[in-house]
Amino acid sequence: MSRVAPLAPPWSEEDADGIGSWGHPDRTYEPLLLVRCLQRHPALAAKLRKLGEALYVDTLLPPRVRTIAILRICALLRCAYEWGGQAAFWGPLAGVSDEECDALVTGARADWSADELILIDAVDELERSGSWSEETWMSLGRSLSDEQRMELLIAVGWYRTICTLCNGLDLPVEGWMRPWPASAA
Repeated sequence: MSRVAPLAPPWSEEDADGIGSWGHPDRTYEPLLLVRCLQRHPALAAKLRKLGEALYVDTLLPPRVRTIAILRICALLRCAYEWGGQAAFWGPLAGVSDEECDALVTGARADWSADELILIDAVDELERSGSWSEETWMSLGRSLSDEQRMELLIAVGWYRTICTLCNGLDLPVEGWMRPWPASAA
Protein backbone atom coordinates (compact mmCIF):
# COMPACT_ATOMS: atom_id res chain seq x y z
CA MET A 1 0.00 0.00 0.00
CA SER A 2 2.17 2.88 1.24
CA ARG A 3 4.58 3.52 4.09
CA VAL A 4 2.01 5.66 5.89
CA ALA A 5 -1.54 4.37 6.13
CA PRO A 6 -4.07 6.80 4.69
CA LEU A 7 -6.69 8.27 6.97
CA ALA A 8 -9.53 5.76 6.81
CA PRO A 9 -13.24 6.56 6.79
CA PRO A 10 -15.39 7.33 8.55
CA TRP A 11 -13.78 10.75 8.56
CA SER A 12 -14.53 13.53 10.97
CA GLU A 13 -16.24 16.55 9.42
CA GLU A 14 -12.94 18.45 9.59
CA ASP A 15 -11.05 15.62 7.86
CA ALA A 16 -13.76 15.20 5.22
CA ASP A 17 -13.60 18.94 4.48
CA GLY A 18 -9.80 18.84 4.32
CA ILE A 19 -9.73 15.82 2.02
CA GLY A 20 -12.52 17.18 -0.16
CA SER A 21 -10.78 20.53 -0.63
CA TRP A 22 -8.01 19.00 -2.77
CA GLY A 23 -8.17 18.61 -6.52
CA HIS A 24 -10.02 20.05 -9.44
CA PRO A 25 -13.73 20.74 -8.88
CA ASP A 26 -14.58 18.62 -11.96
CA ARG A 27 -12.63 15.57 -10.84
CA THR A 28 -14.40 12.22 -11.02
CA TYR A 29 -11.85 10.21 -9.05
CA GLU A 30 -12.02 9.39 -5.35
CA PRO A 31 -9.85 11.43 -2.96
CA LEU A 32 -6.21 10.77 -3.70
CA LEU A 33 -4.25 8.34 -1.60
CA LEU A 34 -1.67 11.11 -1.19
CA VAL A 35 -4.32 13.46 0.23
CA ARG A 36 -5.67 10.81 2.59
CA CYS A 37 -2.12 10.19 3.86
CA LEU A 38 -1.44 13.93 4.24
CA GLN A 39 -4.68 14.41 6.17
CA ARG A 40 -3.10 12.49 9.04
CA HIS A 41 -1.28 15.82 9.56
CA PRO A 42 -4.17 18.25 8.85
CA ALA A 43 -2.30 21.49 9.59
CA LEU A 44 0.50 20.61 7.18
CA ALA A 45 -1.99 19.30 4.59
CA ALA A 46 -3.88 22.60 4.61
CA LYS A 47 -0.68 24.59 4.10
CA LEU A 48 0.49 22.37 1.26
CA ARG A 49 -2.92 22.57 -0.43
CA LYS A 50 -2.84 26.36 -0.48
CA LEU A 51 0.43 26.51 -2.40
CA GLY A 52 -0.58 23.70 -4.75
CA GLU A 53 -3.88 25.39 -5.48
CA ALA A 54 -2.12 28.70 -6.13
CA LEU A 55 -0.33 27.11 -9.08
CA TYR A 56 -3.67 26.64 -10.86
CA VAL A 57 -5.81 29.64 -9.81
CA ASP A 58 -5.22 33.11 -11.30
CA THR A 59 -1.93 32.09 -12.83
CA LEU A 60 -0.06 33.49 -15.80
CA LEU A 61 1.64 30.30 -16.97
CA PRO A 62 -0.19 28.62 -19.86
CA PRO A 63 -1.67 25.25 -18.77
CA ARG A 64 0.22 23.30 -21.44
CA VAL A 65 3.56 24.83 -20.39
CA ARG A 66 2.85 24.15 -16.71
CA THR A 67 1.76 20.57 -17.41
CA ILE A 68 4.77 19.72 -19.58
CA ALA A 69 7.10 21.10 -16.88
CA ILE A 70 5.32 19.16 -14.11
CA LEU A 71 5.27 15.92 -16.09
CA ARG A 72 8.97 16.34 -16.85
CA ILE A 73 10.02 16.86 -13.22
CA CYS A 74 7.88 13.86 -12.24
CA ALA A 75 9.64 11.84 -14.95
CA LEU A 76 13.12 12.94 -13.87
CA LEU A 77 12.34 11.92 -10.29
CA ARG A 78 10.74 8.67 -11.48
CA CYS A 79 7.58 9.49 -9.55
CA ALA A 80 5.06 7.17 -11.16
CA TYR A 81 2.32 8.22 -8.74
CA GLU A 82 2.30 11.97 -9.42
CA TRP A 83 3.20 11.57 -13.08
CA GLY A 84 0.30 9.13 -13.50
CA GLY A 85 -2.22 11.51 -11.95
CA GLN A 86 -0.95 14.51 -13.90
CA ALA A 87 -0.88 12.56 -17.18
CA ALA A 88 -4.37 11.13 -16.71
CA PHE A 89 -6.13 14.26 -15.46
CA TRP A 90 -4.22 17.41 -16.43
CA GLY A 91 -2.65 16.10 -19.65
CA PRO A 92 -5.97 16.03 -21.54
CA LEU A 93 -7.13 19.34 -20.01
CA ALA A 94 -3.89 21.07 -21.04
CA GLY A 95 -3.68 19.48 -24.49
CA VAL A 96 -0.72 17.22 -23.72
CA SER A 97 -1.28 13.93 -25.55
CA ASP A 98 -0.66 10.48 -24.09
CA GLU A 99 2.30 10.10 -26.46
CA GLU A 100 3.77 13.41 -25.28
CA CYS A 101 3.25 12.43 -21.63
CA ASP A 102 5.08 9.17 -22.25
CA ALA A 103 7.86 10.89 -24.21
CA LEU A 104 8.65 13.06 -21.18
CA VAL A 105 9.50 9.82 -19.35
CA THR A 106 11.03 7.71 -22.11
CA GLY A 107 12.80 10.37 -24.16
CA ALA A 108 10.98 9.15 -27.28
CA ARG A 109 10.56 11.66 -30.07
CA ALA A 110 7.55 13.90 -29.88
CA ASP A 111 6.49 16.83 -32.02
CA TRP A 112 7.61 19.47 -29.54
CA SER A 113 7.75 23.12 -30.58
CA ALA A 114 11.04 24.97 -30.26
CA ASP A 115 9.75 26.71 -27.11
CA GLU A 116 8.68 23.37 -25.61
CA LEU A 117 12.13 21.90 -26.23
CA ILE A 118 13.62 24.90 -24.40
CA LEU A 119 11.13 24.31 -21.55
CA ILE A 120 12.02 20.62 -21.24
CA ASP A 121 15.75 21.41 -21.26
CA ALA A 122 15.14 24.13 -18.64
CA VAL A 123 13.42 21.65 -16.30
CA ASP A 124 16.31 19.23 -16.82
CA GLU A 125 18.82 21.97 -16.03
CA LEU A 126 16.91 23.06 -12.94
CA GLU A 127 16.85 19.49 -11.63
CA ARG A 128 20.52 19.00 -12.45
CA SER A 129 21.87 22.27 -11.05
CA GLY A 130 19.16 23.88 -8.92
CA SER A 131 19.17 26.96 -11.13
CA TRP A 132 19.14 28.24 -14.69
CA SER A 133 22.01 29.68 -16.62
CA GLU A 134 21.64 33.16 -18.06
CA GLU A 135 21.26 31.55 -21.49
CA THR A 136 18.35 29.39 -20.29
CA TRP A 137 16.68 32.36 -18.57
CA MET A 138 16.92 34.39 -21.77
CA SER A 139 15.78 31.49 -23.97
CA LEU A 140 12.70 30.99 -21.80
CA GLY A 141 12.13 34.74 -22.01
CA ARG A 142 11.41 34.49 -25.72
CA SER A 143 8.00 33.02 -24.87
CA LEU A 144 7.57 33.65 -21.12
CA SER A 145 7.51 36.86 -19.10
CA ASP A 146 9.53 37.32 -15.91
CA GLU A 147 6.40 36.54 -13.88
CA GLN A 148 5.74 33.38 -15.88
CA ARG A 149 9.34 32.24 -15.41
CA MET A 150 8.94 32.78 -11.65
CA GLU A 151 5.74 30.69 -11.71
CA LEU A 152 7.61 28.02 -13.64
CA LEU A 153 10.38 27.92 -11.02
CA ILE A 154 7.79 27.61 -8.26
CA ALA A 155 5.77 24.94 -10.09
CA VAL A 156 8.83 22.78 -10.76
CA GLY A 157 10.05 23.21 -7.18
CA TRP A 158 6.60 22.46 -5.76
CA TYR A 159 6.19 19.30 -7.80
CA ARG A 160 9.72 18.24 -6.94
CA THR A 161 8.61 18.41 -3.30
CA ILE A 162 5.40 16.49 -4.06
CA CYS A 163 7.36 13.83 -5.99
CA THR A 164 9.79 13.47 -3.09
CA LEU A 165 6.82 13.03 -0.75
CA CYS A 166 5.10 10.48 -3.02
CA ASN A 167 8.32 8.52 -3.58
CA GLY A 168 9.23 8.65 0.12
CA LEU A 169 5.77 7.38 1.09
CA ASP A 170 6.07 4.72 -1.63
CA LEU A 171 2.60 5.53 -2.99
CA PRO A 172 1.31 3.05 -5.56
CA VAL A 173 -0.27 4.32 -8.77
CA GLU A 174 -4.05 4.44 -8.37
CA GLY A 175 -6.34 2.67 -10.84
CA TRP A 176 -7.54 5.79 -12.65
CA MET A 177 -4.01 7.12 -13.17
CA ARG A 178 -1.98 6.64 -16.33
CA PRO A 179 0.48 3.78 -15.83
CA TRP A 180 4.19 4.48 -16.03
CA PRO A 181 5.37 3.73 -19.58
CA ALA A 182 6.53 0.12 -19.80
CA SER A 183 9.41 1.13 -22.05
CA ALA A 184 10.82 3.28 -19.23
CA ALA A 185 10.92 0.50 -16.62
